[in-house]
Amino acid sequence: MPLRGRPGTAASAVGGRGVIIATAGHVDHGKTSLIKALTGVDTDRLAEEKRRGLSIELGFAWLAVEGGPPLGFVDVPGHERFISTMLAGVAAVDLALLVVAADDGAMPQTLEHLAILHLLGVEQLVPVLSCCDRVTPERQQAASVELVQLLKQQGWPQAAPFAVSSLTGEGLEALHADLFSRAQQHRQRPPSGHARLMIDRRFSLAGAGCVVTGTLVSGQLHSGQSLHCNGQSLRVRSLQMAGHEVNQVLAGQRCALNLAGDVDAAQPQRGDWLSEVPVATSSRLDVALTQLPGSRWHRGVLQLHLGTGVYPLRAVILQEGEPVLAQLLLEQPVQALWGDRFIIRDPAANQTLGGGRVLDPQGLQRGRSKPERLALLRHWQKADGPRAALLAALQQAPVALDGFAVRFNLTPGEQQQLLDELRHSAAGIELLDAARQHWLMLAGQIDSAWARLHQRLQDWHAAHPERLGPGEGELALASTLQLPLVLARALLQRWHGDGRLRRQAWAWHLPEHQPQLLAEDRTLLERVSAQLLPGGLRPPIVGELSQALGIELETLKAFLRRMQRAGELIAVAPNRYYLPEQVEGLAAVARQLVADSPSGSFNAAEYRDASGIGRNLTIQVLEYLDRAGITRFVREQRFLVAG
Repeated sequence: MPLRGRPGTAASAVGGRGVIIATAGHVDHGKTSLIKALTGVDTDRLAEEKRRGLSIELGFAWLAVEGGPPLGFVDVPGHERFISTMLAGVAAVDLALLVVAADDGAMPQTLEHLAILHLLGVEQLVPVLSCCDRVTPERQQAASVELVQLLKQQGWPQAAPFAVSSLTGEGLEALHADLFSRAQQHRQRPPSGHARLMIDRRFSLAGAGCVVTGTLVSGQLHSGQSLHCNGQSLRVRSLQMAGHEVNQVLAGQRCALNLAGDVDAAQPQRGDWLSEVPVATSSRLDVALTQLPGSRWHRGVLQLHLGTGVYPLRAVILQEGEPVLAQLLLEQPVQALWGDRFIIRDPAANQTLGGGRVLDPQGLQRGRSKPERLALLRHWQKADGPRAALLAALQQAPVALDGFAVRFNLTPGEQQQLLDELRHSAAGIELLDAARQHWLMLAGQIDSAWARLHQRLQDWHAAHPERLGPGEGELALASTLQLPLVLARALLQRWHGDGRLRRQAWAWHLPEHQPQLLAEDRTLLERVSAQLLPGGLRPPIVGELSQALGIELETLKAFLRRMQRAGELIAVAPNRYYLPEQVEGLAAVARQLVADSPSGSFNAAEYRDASGIGRNLTIQVLEYLDRAGITRFVREQRFLVAG
């Protein structure tokens, strides 16, 4: 079936997580021969590979372990021309076999592969001295010493190389035993986060259709599951691991998937991601970048190797240090999450320049070099998980939890667990709902925002004693509170609910503020009120007021506008003003209709009949109630707005 290799038992395929092992080393140093000697599988499957005697494509094999998880092998090309293929093979492995021929010793690709493994965060390295049948014992000993010294210089843990010969079988038993022991002791990766699988191979099988193989880097997969790939919907028809059909695959396991759905010749392919939920793409990645010694960086087009994909990019250094903070500018959007490893190469020089980890997959276009932004990226570089990263972000500003969860691949259950942990261990963190988003904010930040708003309103009232209060625009809400607008509005409603603020129509004011009217305005307001109040929910229009009061129309209009700014009157319609208590009567009709309705809503005809104000005025009143935030219009029905 999809994965070739010595078949293990179904129990061994499912009972353990399995360990994924990649080869690394120079071309013609015996990597493929070693895999064949260990597993019995020749991973060179292409005719061109057979003819030329070197690996061109990735090769795969499984080795069953009695009573334990299977070992999965990924054989990568060693030739420098196929370094992109090699990178796809080692993108998500647990350990690597560094294969060095005893007669040649370390070669250029040996060094480059070692650097790549280090940059990708591969922690376990098993050095293997191959082709020992071709050298004398003295040369074998010298080559072993050279390899130990090389690994020491490169910063790898010191370990004696396994001296083997794929031809005679020398040393294979000891290597077998070491790999089996490592598999038993290997720490399993928790199946956290939404499922994400990086595809490294695609092919078709008669009677099955599209099959892809790859490593599941997070979450878990099961048969029948729906997945997403580049905006297309796919379904898992079946899963295989170690040559056996399974119902479930966990993070860190390598598997084959038979896919159905929106499959075509173009996708999915190597380089694509399969994900449980849609993942936002971005053409700007903020990263922690390690530059290799002697690497020559330039402003031209470089090559990003992320997952199993390859993308053109330009790199912008944001802050020097170890590692460097940088922003990668991509010619096409890519999928990435916090913590994803990557490699950067110069395609013209065919040289690996460096690599690192993604810190923010949604890099900023503006403000990317501000001190506070760089400080946050440094915190995210040092964070050991979402909790530490979230606490660091909260110290700077409120955090949109939904966006944070996407960046850090948190499931709803993991979000809730994180919130519970923070509530128990970190005091003063509050959860707010704003525009259907969840926000986290420190209590001190809320207090500071209130202090700024309180001072702004005090200053405004002092400058405009004759007016009730400013509207949201005149208040410059977002800049005054120094918060996103949706969050600022949510806080306004909160403070309004606890009595710290008052609102009349569009005007916000402090509870103790009352507009200071001139004596002549107060007298005229009493006359106008005497005309409006008897009208109930249908007061006279401006023209009728002008005639009744004997005041010129334009003079009256100017007065009415002045009284609206003072909060004494409310323009529900362009030619009809209401007293605040009359507007409350309009809102009371809406509340009663909602209370009496099984659906919790009402339409214009029902409001017209309940209020008795006529069809045309009903439309104007309902539009006002929508503007005032009292009701919400949805598909010919109106609902009360919470709060």
